[in-house]
Amino acid sequence: MFICILFLLTISYHTSWCQYDLTNVVRGTRMSVNDDMFVSASNAFSNFAVIMHPFRNISAGGAIRCNMRYNTTDRYVHSVAVAGIAQNSTNDEHFIFVFAAEKMSTMTPYVCIGHMIKSTCISTVQCTDMGTGGFSQEYFLIGVDSNGTFAYGFTNSFAFKLDIYANSIIVNVTMDSVWPSSGFIPHAVDVANTWAVIGGYGYFDDVKKNYAAVACIINLAVLINASCTSLTSETTYLVPSNVISYNELYELSVAIRGQRVVVGVHRLSTFVILKNLGSSLNVTHIHTLSYADASSFGRVVDWADDITVAVLVLKPDETSWSKSLVFFYDEHSVKLTTPLFTFPNNQQILGTRLSRPSFARFGITSGGNMAILTENADILIIPFTPAGYTSTWNETTERVFVFYFIQKLCIGGTYKNRTSVGPCQICPSGTRNSGTLDNGVLQCISCSKNSSTSFCPLASLVDIDLSTVPSYSQTVAYPETGDTTDMEDLLLKNMFQISSDSRCLVISPLLWTLIAGGVSLFILLLMIVIKFFGCEQCIKCRKKAKDIFKHTDIIGEGEMWAGGLATLAIIVLVSFSYWFSISFIRRYPIEDINEPATFTCDQSLVNAQFSSGLELLDIPKSEEAQPIFDLLDAQIFYLTVELINTGLV
Repeated sequence: MFICILFLLTISYHTSWCQYDLTNVVRGTRMSVNDDMFVSASNAFSNFAVIMHPFRNISAGGAIRCNMRYNTTDRYVHSVAVAGIAQNSTNDEHFIFVFAAEKMSTMTPYVCIGHMIKSTCISTVQCTDMGTGGFSQEYFLIGVDSNGTFAYGFTNSFAFKLDIYANSIIVNVTMDSVWPSSGFIPHAVDVANTWAVIGGYGYFDDVKKNYAAVACIINLAVLINASCTSLTSETTYLVPSNVISYNELYELSVAIRGQRVVVGVHRLSTFVILKNLGSSLNVTHIHTLSYADASSFGRVVDWADDITVAVLVLKPDETSWSKSLVFFYDEHSVKLTTPLFTFPNNQQILGTRLSRPSFARFGITSGGNMAILTENADILIIPFTPAGYTSTWNETTERVFVFYFIQKLCIGGTYKNRTSVGPCQICPSGTRNSGTLDNGVLQCISCSKNSSTSFCPLASLVDIDLSTVPSYSQTVAYPETGDTTDMEDLLLKNMFQISSDSRCLVISPLLWTLIAGGVSLFILLLMIVIKFFGCEQCIKCRKKAKDIFKHTDIIGEGEMWAGGLATLAIIVLVSFSYWFSISFIRRYPIEDINEPATFTCDQSLVNAQFSSGLELLDIPKSEEAQPIFDLLDAQIFYLTVELINTGLV
């Protein structure tokens, strides 16, 4: 009996704990940010990452980073929301955030207020139970009003209003008085000052119970009688288990800006823009985009400013920096090819420390700053920059999980005329920016009006006068084998070649052989003259000379002194032949030869024969050759483009 009870308790324990995936960063809204504070929750590490003044310049003191450990291991955080600097804080020392959590062992939901002291990183937590438990909350959403005074929580079974400074639940109502149907499942929330919008799935027919994606507006003063509007007109039947239990494909995202709302419908690659009419919402635009290589579009959306919508897109093969991108669209011009910009980009890259991360969630503050949480729980802080500047990656070697972007001037060939978190724009054709100015460039400078001689393309640094630029032909003909390829023929051609060119004359073997022959002839005539004059002293010298010439005679093998004179010319000719042969052999292989052939008149002489295997593509191939051409067609070619007259790389 005892063993049976122990077995049942063990099964119950594991059943309750398997409801919670501690390593999933994507699920829930465990990241929140405003201009004063950033908080992310890690259930895997039982820790809150708290950053105070996350977007403050280093010159003003920079950001302050603290960690707040869970005070229990029996906690699963569903969502967090920042309030920011406490209203009664002295010198901005006291920061507050709120989180919705659950006790995993008993499945008891509760809400907590976290307090952090900036100078010491000392933290305290005040928690309030919201029910008796017994079943897990698939979605437990939390939001804080724009004043940071009240927190609002929403589930499919209850909703509440929490006075943050009094730590008191002011309103606590059941789902029957909040949602228009008993089957409404909230998936996302954003809170304004007096109203909130909850995105979720619900049905209006209690008989058919056909779930649909809806957005509900609710009065925060009473938290009852939410007014819901369908986001799409689809008729597809949604399986209840997909919307009741967590399924990433069915996730929604909500963001409020002024009186307008944007809702991302991940499953349909759609985001919907609505307007607050007071007691209801009206759909004004529905944008559906389908990128061929994107596996996810619209799981997270936000407002970048009053007219710009930011959308999270998962495109694993798009860039070498990350698997995800944030696309920014003008709400009035949303097309596949017309995003205003994306993040990251070639000006705002991510460092190699992150190893191509995938983004779990991002948030943009009312001031225009952006923070991103990756699936590895790393944090990116991207402050907005004024006109003329952009935010760029700040490389660090420290072992950190928070990475900052810093303000830099627009690079040469670009400009920026508005405040945003995005990159600088390239200068249009006919304009330029040298990138050497000390202040930000709001507009590019016009180039010369003489378009026939001005070279000022997109993203130009300077205005180049084409009339001063020399022209070079980069066309190189395929080398051909010379008419003479045999070594003996090349040797004979070089030996007996005389040209009028001064350089060729100096190295001509025939010329120097003739000179040597002329010297020999002169000596021969001198010897004859001495013989006829009969000078005894000269005759003795003549005899010695004859002996020397006989020893150098290679023609008559020492029998004729005149052969020694002829040998002199032969030695000159053979020496040049040896020099040519050795020099020609050293010109192999041709890949290692960079200098001209200085030993011959033809300086382009190479020790190689050329042949080409090129074939016309339109000639039918044989069955044996076709597989080779198929392999060639399947090759991947990489084109490297080198840009000129620009600061872009």
